[in-house]
Amino acid sequence: MHLVRLDRTLAPFWRGASRTMTSILRTLAICAAAALLCRPQHVFSHETLTTTVLFDREIVRILNKHCVMCHADHGPSFPIETYDQAWVRGRKIRADVIARHMPPWAAVPGYGQFANDNSLTLRETQFIVSWVEGLGPRNAGTVFTNITESNASRPKEVRAHPDFGRWQLGEPNLIRPLPATTIEAGAARAVTRSVIDLGLITERRARAVEYLPGDRRVVRAAFFTVQETGQWLGSWTPWYGFFKLPEGSAYRLRAGSHVVAEIHYQGTDERIVDRGRLGLSFADDVPASAPSDIVLDAEGDVPSGAASQRFRAAIRLPVDSYALALRPEIQRGVESIEVSARRPDGGTDVLLFAKDPSLDWPTPYIFKDPVLLRRGTELSVTAYSGNDGNAARRGGVRLTVSRIVRGPGSGGPGSESRELK
Repeated sequence: MHLVRLDRTLAPFWRGASRTMTSILRTLAICAAAALLCRPQHVFSHETLTTTVLFDREIVRILNKHCVMCHADHGPSFPIETYDQAWVRGRKIRADVIARHMPPWAAVPGYGQFANDNSLTLRETQFIVSWVEGLGPRNAGTVFTNITESNASRPKEVRAHPDFGRWQLGEPNLIRPLPATTIEAGAARAVTRSVIDLGLITERRARAVEYLPGDRRVVRAAFFTVQETGQWLGSWTPWYGFFKLPEGSAYRLRAGSHVVAEIHYQGTDERIVDRGRLGLSFADDVPASAPSDIVLDAEGDVPSGAASQRFRAAIRLPVDSYALALRPEIQRGVESIEVSARRPDGGTDVLLFAKDPSLDWPTPYIFKDPVLLRRGTELSVTAYSGNDGNAARRGGVRLTVSRIVRGPGSGGPGSESRELK
């Protein structure tokens, strides 16, 4: 009886002591966890790294070759010039290169060899994936961390260096400024056309065309044609800024000629005024041949809801020709483009197969070496277009083929060319 009364008397005391002890233990646990989180953490290579690919060695070379012409401080997309910038964007970079969204190059490997091919090789893709999945080592096994020791020596910075703002082919013989164009903040994709008076008082022969944009942040592509003849002169993209003809050939520019500049813009987060410059390099002597264009229109209406509607255009070549470049002007919804050459012996060669070409990054396809197309070859372009809209719209492609006609007794343009077999 006395024990029962004693238990009842002490019960409130035991309950209070228990609550106090629980509170103390909880406070100690929180403090211990906070101390662990706040303590400087260091990542050691033997604990985390699963790759030998380093930013300072393999990755920076890939960035210099394929990326920083766009992904730079004054480029059209987010910068990845430094280790920290690339590390933070690592997962997005990995996803984009696996999906072949970046770099923006629609041509499928194995069909044609192009001088302006900016696609990643399989090995380069593997390097990027391995580097990202291996926690992005920098040089001596270190990885990115927001916490550094005050007495730690900072590693020597290796960074990618964009090489723009200068003439790639040297100072042109003739430089003409383009009219200033204002691109408002957040502006959608737009195309402007302006006419440039070259100021020629005598006929000249141009062997190369180059362009320098005023502000690369808003310029996606540029194309140039002669106003009087409609002939295509050349193009510019962020990764390939010039077009140079083979030895022994040049464009013929008569006195009083004008150039039409077609500039493709995309707005950024601020208002930009762009004023680019066009450069022409002239031939010292009279060339043996001049380029001319073949234009194939494979376009038409695509009904609402249609998928993979086919458009085709073809021409049979009456003379031997050297193909220099292909410029497809695509409509919205184009799924694929195929340019083929059916030889006189019945064989067929695919000069270009492009999958899901992007309207945001219009590009020509410049052959690494001129491609010889024999007389009687059927040159064709086939495009497949879809339409997920509620109304019919134009689909297909307009293809310009820049070529040089092979004259009697001519050995062709330059010493290097490729004949289809």
